[in-house]
Amino acid sequence: MFFRSLEHILKYRKCNFYLHCFGSCQSVAWPPRARSFTTGATSSVASCSASSREIVVLEDGRLRGVHYNKVYGSDENSPDGLFTPHPFNRRFAYSKRPLFPIEPRNLRIYGLRRHKKRGRGKKSSARGYRFKRQKHRGSKANSRTFEGGQTPLFKRLPKWPEAWLSRQRKTLDPLNLSKLRYFIERGRLDTRFPITQRHLYDSKCVKVKRGVQLFNVNDYPFPYKIHIEVAGSDQSSIDAIKRVGGSVTIVYYDRVNLRAHLKPYKFEVLPRTARPSIDMVHYLEKMRARGCNVVYIKPMWLLKEEQAIAAEMAELEAETLTSSELDPDESATEREQRLVKLYRERLLRFGRPYE
Repeated sequence: MFFRSLEHILKYRKCNFYLHCFGSCQSVAWPPRARSFTTGATSSVASCSASSREIVVLEDGRLRGVHYNKVYGSDENSPDGLFTPHPFNRRFAYSKRPLFPIEPRNLRIYGLRRHKKRGRGKKSSARGYRFKRQKHRGSKANSRTFEGGQTPLFKRLPKWPEAWLSRQRKTLDPLNLSKLRYFIERGRLDTRFPITQRHLYDSKCVKVKRGVQLFNVNDYPFPYKIHIEVAGSDQSSIDAIKRVGGSVTIVYYDRVNLRAHLKPYKFEVLPRTARPSIDMVHYLEKMRARGCNVVYIKPMWLLKEEQAIAAEMAELEAETLTSSELDPDESATEREQRLVKLYRERLLRFGRPYE
């Protein structure tokens, strides 16, 4: 705590008696009974001379102390210059406990002295040589996950199946349309012929592992007319290529077929083309809806379903031809839309026709 004046100190110590005395006079003689370490008449002379001197003066409405040299120094009244200890001086005090709490720890300004920086020397660098593991760690523990040495929560919870399944997802190899344009301009790809995934692999345009997927950022312009075969593409790349007269073909390859497509010299007999699963069929048909040409061998279950749908549509068409509600002015497109609507209604009512 920082004391502004002696009055502030007395208020802090709650000395009402001294406040009453100091508040009613302009100057105060302190101490009223000064002590000295001399004996006999000399002690009495020093005490008398010290008691008649002023150590506290009232200036500008504040109590200000007088330097002890002016109070106890040598002058006409005390030619010997005997020293009488100041009550605030702890050097000549009878007790270690001060009269008032005036100490450096109370008078210092907090934050003025900065902490000692560690790790600036050699060997132990002011850290000591014991408890090396605790003292010589590089940084503090991460407060978000550190639990005081206990196994954190993210390590106690199992990683399977969410994390394991997320790692099993097969992602295609991305190819930016701007990089494809750069390779064409450098002459490493020929736009006169269809560009396949093997051409992209041989020209080192992309490292093919699971199939190439085109993507475009901010509708980057693509001025070259190309016909490219990839495993996937986004809508922006499809629109950019078709805008200049090109085409995007989605070709299905499984792991073995893709390896045979990229490195046919490693196979004595090329493997047969695999049929896609139901999830892959849904993905390929979604690519067809985006405007791509899709190439894959239809699986047997899809062929049976298409045959059943065709038979059901033929029955519906025969029923509409024999009904009296047939419109003679109906076009082929309108008749097809009406048959599809009837087929969907019957599908919702009776289920699939081939089951």
